[in-house]
Amino acid sequence: MLILKRAALMVPILFGIATVTFVVTRLAGGDPAYLIAGPRATEETIANLQRQLGTDRPLWEQYTDYVLGLLRGDLGESIFTGQSVTRDLADRLPATLILIVLALTVALIVGLAAGRYAGRRRGSGGDRAIRYSSFAALSMPDFWLGLVLVFVFFFHLGWAPPPIGQIAPGAEAPSTVTGAALVDALITFDLPALWAAIRQAWLPVMTMALVFAAPIARLARSATADAHNSEAILFARACGLPDSRIRRYATRMALPPVVTFVGILFSVLLGSAVLVETVFSWGGAAQYAVNAIRVNDFAAIQGFVLTAGAISIVIFLVVDILYTIIDPRVKL
Repeated sequence: MLILKRAALMVPILFGIATVTFVVTRLAGGDPAYLIAGPRATEETIANLQRQLGTDRPLWEQYTDYVLGLLRGDLGESIFTGQSVTRDLADRLPATLILIVLALTVALIVGLAAGRYAGRRRGSGGDRAIRYSSFAALSMPDFWLGLVLVFVFFFHLGWAPPPIGQIAPGAEAPSTVTGAALVDALITFDLPALWAAIRQAWLPVMTMALVFAAPIARLARSATADAHNSEAILFARACGLPDSRIRRYATRMALPPVVTFVGILFSVLLGSAVLVETVFSWGGAAQYAVNAIRVNDFAAIQGFVLTAGAISIVIFLVVDILYTIIDPRVKL
């Protein structure tokens, strides 16, 4: 029932996202015809470009065409690549998603482990070390951390390949299946390409994971401490249950707020990937959006934002379903 309700709510939410994005791009972006034509172009040249792009028409006409295109499943054509935005995003989105999934997985492993340890040993030296280090990580912008890691591991130590794309220069890329080199190498069992993709991916993954493991650790610490001090756990201890079972119960009690936060974090990572992909020239959908912003590519910007909104809605639905698995008191 919840799935059907959320599916019905997706339509007005996505319509609102599309409308707001359309208005913002037109008000803040400027006319792309001027960027394409260049500073020395004549008024006639600019006028011809505006007619070709359709930016000389009233906004309400542009908006009507945009909405009608969405109803047909058409996100428009990119002036940056000359292809349909749907095709561009389909080619680049897998690379962005695999980067986010890997970073979130590492952040969860590190954050949950550190948070559980600190929550069970509040006030200890380890707890203080985790709190201080997580606070320091929260203070670091992800793009700045990426530049620092590139300087240390590529320029200084030479442990990482050049931060250019998903496959290091000189390495043979796997056959394209999804557009994400790491996944394509796995699917095609191309071991040399898989190793090259892993070497290329670990630095951007660690950049995002280190920053976002910090809030997960702080939340897990608080949730774990609250669970261990709850009446249910105190009663379990009074009944003489073994520590291993008590830890399992406390972990399950601490998971719901963490799961909710991870759902929100996935959406945040979509925005964070814009800067990280630019630093590492990853070539995913986020870097595609950055290039679109630079040239005021309205269709590409709108397509990326709308796609990111749809992914976020699906992720929140998955979080709600996981909630029912973790906490049996919650019903769909």
